[in-house]
Amino acid sequence: MAYKTILLSLNDVPRAEAMIDAAAVIATAHGAHVIGCYVIPAVTIYPEVGYAAPPAVYEAHQQYFKTNLAAVKQRFETRMKQDGLLHEWREMNSVYSEIAPRLIETGASADLILVSQIAENSEAEIETGLVERVVMEVGRPVLIIPQAGSYETPKSIVVGCNDTREAARAAFDALPLLKVANDVRVVWVDPYKQRQSAGELPGAEMATVLARHGVKAMAEGLESNGLNAGEALLRLANDRGADLLVMGAYAHSRLRQYIFGGATQHVMEHARIPVLMSH
Repeated sequence: MAYKTILLSLNDVPRAEAMIDAAAVIATAHGAHVIGCYVIPAVTIYPEVGYAAPPAVYEAHQQYFKTNLAAVKQRFETRMKQDGLLHEWREMNSVYSEIAPRLIETGASADLILVSQIAENSEAEIETGLVERVVMEVGRPVLIIPQAGSYETPKSIVVGCNDTREAARAAFDALPLLKVANDVRVVWVDPYKQRQSAGELPGAEMATVLARHGVKAMAEGLESNGLNAGEALLRLANDRGADLLVMGAYAHSRLRQYIFGGATQHVMEHARIPVLMSH
């Protein structure tokens, strides 16, 4: 198994170079075809208050992406040609003022989707919920590249494990990356809460299955000590010097996530290493 079609989201203009670098590293390792995806959103229309008042049209959002299109395209094509990678550029006009719908539509046929973590107070004109929507709706593994740092082939990986389908799917979606890592830790947070499914050695079954694929995996339990699972996994990844976190997204209901806070949302916002998520 390898990633043969990579969809690269390039609407985060300030992060375009880092995103292109990440795609180039992965595509080179897997002989992949890279699709550079750049969405031109529709203008935003706000209804005015008052009888027969004309709607207000906000065009600056759309104009931002039109203005930066040529520069991003040139960066993408130059790097792809420089590295001898199969690639194509897709500039897509959207009927929506958000970027996510067209990205989700295009990403459904990709092996892996690369998106940039949304920066706090970002000036990149990207909707704050883009990453969440893509992860939740696209049905493909999504690799989130953090705002800080760069992507390199991961050698140490933490895999979040529990008895949910999302966690299982994420682990198998990450196989191409897990196979080339030197150290893979399959980690079950607070296994005492799920004693029957966790077993005597939490994560051992998943580690064994991954080992049959040639993955150097070890299993362990991890107490959260009052943190949510996302915080606990990120702390462990940081302590271990891990290069990548793999985890399922939204194993619980969105309402529960909203009320109590969620591991997925925390990781999306606070990760300082790349994160591969599947839903």
